[in-house]
Amino acid sequence: MPIPLHWIGVSAVAAVFVVMFSLGLTLGREHIAAALTRRVVLTVVVFAVIVPIPVLAVLVVKIFNPPLPVAIGILLMAISPGAPVAMRRALDAGGDHHFAPALHLAIVLFAVVSVPVSVMVIDKIIGTDFIVSALDIGRQVFFAQLLPLALGASIRAWRRPLAVRWSLPLARVGNLLILGMGCLALIDLPSILERIGWVPSLAGFGITVISLAIGAAFGHREAQVWPASAVATAMRNPGLALLIATLNHASPAVITGIIGYAIGLALAMIGFLQWRRRVTAR
Repeated sequence: MPIPLHWIGVSAVAAVFVVMFSLGLTLGREHIAAALTRRVVLTVVVFAVIVPIPVLAVLVVKIFNPPLPVAIGILLMAISPGAPVAMRRALDAGGDHHFAPALHLAIVLFAVVSVPVSVMVIDKIIGTDFIVSALDIGRQVFFAQLLPLALGASIRAWRRPLAVRWSLPLARVGNLLILGMGCLALIDLPSILERIGWVPSLAGFGITVISLAIGAAFGHREAQVWPASAVATAMRNPGLALLIATLNHASPAVITGIIGYAIGLALAMIGFLQWRRRVTAR
């Protein structure tokens, strides 16, 4: 029996809040200051996140010509950077603990401008009339990511021993919530595939693999930077894509296309993280 989408949405909200709050408990001014010494690399990687991946998605849509709702779902995911769990995944992949938080903050802040612009470009390319404002994006980014991150960082600044004691247990809780959300999504996988086929998931998997390579190439000059660069470039924000779809009253096929892409992305990311764990364990 398919899981209602609002159940997955509720579990996603809880997981994102706990993950971002736990990351905030580890974030201090020294992390941002250290990362800003790499301003050139930071700028280059943000460019890699914002520009090449949407271009790649447009090429995929033009070459394979999927049904319009599926194409829209793929493109909405491609233009939605800054997934809430991206910073945790970047750290899991061995990314620098100073660089990864600053990179994530730069991406989510820049998304307030880049996403509305990208929506206008997509409208021109495939003939849709979607509209999304910087205020809509800013609201989603603030409540989903910046607020819990700021709360965690404030506790660290105010009561550092408390933050140190609770950061790891909360990170484990966040990982369990993400695992539960993934299990709920997998239960819906057969019904999603029945409605839209394998195209969105295959597109999500393929674009993610290529995006990991692009991100690694842009950050390759520093061994401590490229894992975070690869993950940040590949990770997309389903919540942001769903927000755009919802604001524009998109069809259910667009929603399932977004979810299908997210499933392919998750599978590719699991493979990458497993490979990184094996490499770092040697």
